[in-house]
Amino acid sequence: MLKINWWHSLRAQSFIAVIAFGVLLACLFVFYALPEQARWVNDDLSKTAQRSLQQLSTSVTTPLLTRQYAELYEQINNQLEIQPNWKSIKIVDATTGNQLYPLDSWTGAVQSGDMLLSQQITFLNKPLANITLVVNFTNEINESSKLHYTLIYIQFTILVFILIGLAWLVDYRITKPLRSLELAFSRLAKGDFECHVDKQQHNEVGSVINAFNQMATEVASNHQKLNTLRIQAESASKAKSDFMASMSHELRTPLNAILGLAQLYDYDDLANKVQKDNAKSIYRAGEHLLLLINDVLDLTAIESGNMQFNFDYVPIKRVVEESLEFVSELINAQSITIQTEGLVELEGLCVYIDERRFKQVMLNLLSNAIKYNKPQGHIHIRCQVSTNHQCKISVADTGYGFAADDVTRLFKPFDRLGAETSNINGTGIGLVITRELVERMQGEITVESELNKGSCFSLIFNGFEQNTLPKNTQLPLQTVTTSTSNILPTLEVLVAEDQVTNQQVLKQQLSILGVNGTFVSNGEQAWQALQDKHFDILLTDIQMPLLDGLNLAKRIRTENLYEHLVIIAVTANIIKKNIDDCYAVGMNGFLTKPVELVQLKSLLMEHSTGMVNAHIQSNLSPVISSDSFDQLDLSLLVAMLGDDISVHCMVFNAFLQSAGEQIKLINAYAANKNYTDLAFQAHGLKSSSKSIAALSLADFCQQIESLAENNSVQSESIHELELCFNEVIVQLTRYCEHYE
Repeated sequence: MLKINWWHSLRAQSFIAVIAFGVLLACLFVFYALPEQARWVNDDLSKTAQRSLQQLSTSVTTPLLTRQYAELYEQINNQLEIQPNWKSIKIVDATTGNQLYPLDSWTGAVQSGDMLLSQQITFLNKPLANITLVVNFTNEINESSKLHYTLIYIQFTILVFILIGLAWLVDYRITKPLRSLELAFSRLAKGDFECHVDKQQHNEVGSVINAFNQMATEVASNHQKLNTLRIQAESASKAKSDFMASMSHELRTPLNAILGLAQLYDYDDLANKVQKDNAKSIYRAGEHLLLLINDVLDLTAIESGNMQFNFDYVPIKRVVEESLEFVSELINAQSITIQTEGLVELEGLCVYIDERRFKQVMLNLLSNAIKYNKPQGHIHIRCQVSTNHQCKISVADTGYGFAADDVTRLFKPFDRLGAETSNINGTGIGLVITRELVERMQGEITVESELNKGSCFSLIFNGFEQNTLPKNTQLPLQTVTTSTSNILPTLEVLVAEDQVTNQQVLKQQLSILGVNGTFVSNGEQAWQALQDKHFDILLTDIQMPLLDGLNLAKRIRTENLYEHLVIIAVTANIIKKNIDDCYAVGMNGFLTKPVELVQLKSLLMEHSTGMVNAHIQSNLSPVISSDSFDQLDLSLLVAMLGDDISVHCMVFNAFLQSAGEQIKLINAYAANKNYTDLAFQAHGLKSSSKSIAALSLADFCQQIESLAENNSVQSESIHELELCFNEVIVQLTRYCEHYE
């Protein structure tokens, strides 16, 4: 939902407008209307007094002419009595300048508010005297102001109520409905199609609400249709993938016979030249068809999620050199020159990849650089290693290139950018497979090209220096049954692991090795166990409640008492940052989940002392058909636990007791969008799944964990996880019932 700042909202703006208008009116009244009104009243009263003074001048003309001063005094005193605003009057003879009234001294205007009014008394245009009047209208002005103030207050109060009502009307009729629409849009965006807004108005706002309700109904209907179409498309895609995989396998059998028989013509002395040429054409066409079938198989495996990877730390320089050697004959045949740069920088650098798949990627890029190059062209291989051991391998050619707009089309199946009309053989899905393989191996592929000048494809992977890798990762893997002659010292091992299934696996492995193991469920319990008993080695998971493995190791390394304790990380997240973190807190090595028995024994022997024999026991077991248990990697299971069926079933039972609850929690957290706990539970189930060799289930858990960390888990992903989990449960139960 878009967050609106309060001063941008209609509600706030309407109230601000009302308040501003009210303040403006108040200022208008206080600073203009009231002062002007006092001046208007004063002017009116002054004009009235001036007229009265004129009348008085007329009335006293006769006494002035006749010198009847007593009558003059009487008239003036009467006027002063009947005119409350008149304070004093002075009459001065115009001829002599003598003061005729008052008889005593005249003070004039001495108080605040006093005003002087003057009038000349004339008779036949001859001035008789000058009359001066002192008036004061302060009381009248104050009374008038009180009345006007009262009227203004009443008017202002009424106006305020009108403005508040107007603001409320705007809020109720416009702002509130818009807010309801905003919340409804937010609910609709989250998939809540029951988000209709109550229509309460028959105006333009009500029309908008009605349109939204209709839109929500149509969106819900369309979503249901799309869901149905998605299910149908997924079913069709699965059927297509199954069909393509089946047909590709079926085609390979007769194709092998065709290729083999075509090759025999070269060695047949009775075959003439035409027959041999025809056989060569058949062989070339068969090779092209075989390439297409292999690519279709790979693409189908990628789409169905069934492509298997065997990850290991691979010396990258050796793989690049082998790939170049493999295409050397093809390069010579095409008269193309090749140049390598920086290959020596890859010396001693390993990458955690599937060697066979990486070689497939390199060969595809090199063969494309050869096929789509110009005659007498050139290929430049450039290798770079950054300071953080990230390696970049670029394959640049001087071919025809392609436009920048065509980059997105490169990775669309069967789109060859017009090369399908040329004489260059190809399937159009090689780069699609290449990108998928690179991304599955946690790498990155980038493309740069310029039309008619060539293209450059670059591979980017995180590397590890070979001399910094734990020794057990550099040893060749052995089968469990060939390790019975190795000797282990006597050891006390503390295992910190919060997953019950993983505890059972390690418990059985340590028991087979003859090692004493103590098991705890989190870092705090491990710390307490170290206080109570001496241990030689600590095997700790990284992600645990209360105290994780990294902080546990950091706490241990701060105590001199445990400086000889060997700390081994047991984790499923083998990326460079995690490995660096392990060594940074003082750990001595790490084991990857699922833990194989030979690797565990090798690491224990490397970090232990003592001379008591312990042998890996091997029990003969019936031959197990892997076809019936496609969700389980049985070879990995034997590598982890040996070939004792009873041990397998013991671990399976531990998994069955805890995994069901984890699935319930995953469903609950997904429904409540509690992504933090969802990621934690998915990580735990992933770890347990690897411990029982259910790698497909572990992959699903990894996907859920990654999606949860990005707050984007979909219900379809949870459903797929449940389906895979149910199939694993069925196969575990059938396994124990059949073989135990």
